[in-house]
Amino acid sequence: MKQFDSNDTYLTENYRARERIRVKTLYSRKKHGLLGGFSSSTELVDWWMNKIDEQNGCCAYCETSIGLINKLINAGLLRTRTVNTDGKRSPCLELERMNAEGGYSPENCALICYYCNNDKSYVYSEDEYRKFFAPARARHFKYLAQNLPSRAGSETEDRVT
Repeated sequence: MKQFDSNDTYLTENYRARERIRVKTLYSRKKHGLLGGFSSSTELVDWWMNKIDEQNGCCAYCETSIGLINKLINAGLLRTRTVNTDGKRSPCLELERMNAEGGYSPENCALICYYCNNDKSYVYSEDEYRKFFAPARARHFKYLAQNLPSRAGSETEDRVT
């Protein structure tokens, strides 16, 4: 069951343009290239954008849309983590190595939300996290979404497919 934000944030050209720039700056020749499976920042960006589409803008684990997560952050219902004094972790999907022992390769990576990435860390396997923790994370986001201010046409409601 996937939860979609009614705005489909990941589809907007503005979001996609910002993501392309952000992801390009994340590329490390050593980490993603030499020790991973992405030969260039362009290859990583292309893979990332295809993966966002494949995952419908949702976390691969809890299946919550990045749009809904941003609404929860903006409403003060979720906290973010500050990095490098001016950046934030959480409003964007993050690159996850499903098998922490493996490299950053297209076959071993998925895009997940900061909250699942922080929970899973190196402690749980992908299967354990998907089975035991991701459903609870999704329920928590759905619970928080009930406290979002409603707008005309129930814009903040989730569509479930």
